[in-house]
Amino acid sequence: MAGTRDDRPLRRATGCLLLWLVALPQPAPAQGWGGALGYGTDNVYRGVSLSSGQPAWLADLHYGFGTAWVAGIGASQERPAFQSSGAQFTLYLDRRWQLGEDWSAKLGVVHYESPWNVWRDELDYNELTAAVGWRGRWRLSLALSPDTPGVFTANGAGTDVAAAAELSYHQPIRGRLAADVGIGYTRIRNALELAYPGDPRRTQSADLSYGYGSVGLGYGVGDVHMYSALLWATPAALQYSIGSKERTRWVTTLVWSF
Repeated sequence: MAGTRDDRPLRRATGCLLLWLVALPQPAPAQGWGGALGYGTDNVYRGVSLSSGQPAWLADLHYGFGTAWVAGIGASQERPAFQSSGAQFTLYLDRRWQLGEDWSAKLGVVHYESPWNVWRDELDYNELTAAVGWRGRWRLSLALSPDTPGVFTANGAGTDVAAAAELSYHQPIRGRLAADVGIGYTRIRNALELAYPGDPRRTQSADLSYGYGSVGLGYGVGDVHMYSALLWATPAALQYSIGSKERTRWVTTLVWSF
C-alpha cells in the first residue's frame, strides 16, 4: 500500500501541516475507506501555527468513490493562547481529474470548525479550493474563502474575503527519499478595508496578508512517512497571536497511513 495510497486528504484536512507536503505524487484515490494518524512538532497552517508552536496530533478518515470523488473528515490539535488545548475539524469533498498522462486537477470544498475554542462561532468558515499538478512534481493550489475569521490577529480586525496561492515542487532523490520546496501567499481583505476604502491611515495597521514557504526532506518506510522541513513566514504573519513567535523554525512530522 505504501507509495500507492494517496494520503493527501490528511495533509489537506489538517490544515496543511507542512506546505511542501502537497507536492508529493497524487495517484488516483482508491475506492473505499482510508485514513492516517500523525504527530508533529508543530501544527502549521499557511505559515501560522495553530498550536502556539507546540507539538500536535493530526488525523484523517476519508472515503473514495471510485477514482473521481473523495469525501472525508480531518482533525488536528490546536492550542489557542490563554485557552485549553482543543481541536480543529475539517469536512471536505474533492472532485479529481486525470488530464492525460502528465496532468491532474482537483476542485474541492472545505468546512472548518473549532468546537472547543472560545471563538468557535468566528472559526466556523468555508473554502473553495482548486489545484493542478504536473507529473507528481509541480503543483499549483488556490483557495478562496468568503468568511475567513481574523479574531486571532493582534489588532482584532475582522475579515471578509481571503485568497491563498501555493506553488510546490517535489524531487525524488533515491528510493523513497525526496526533497520538497514550496512558497505561498495569503491575501486577506479585512473589515477596515470595507468600512474605509482608500483610507491608508485606518487600513495600513490592519493589513492581514503575508507570505510563507518551506524546504525539506521526506522519507517513507512501509506505511509510515517522516517529513522534516524548515518553515518561514514574512513579518506580517507574527500578528496572528495564536502562532509561534518565531518566523523561521524546523518542523518534523510522522504520519501513518492506512
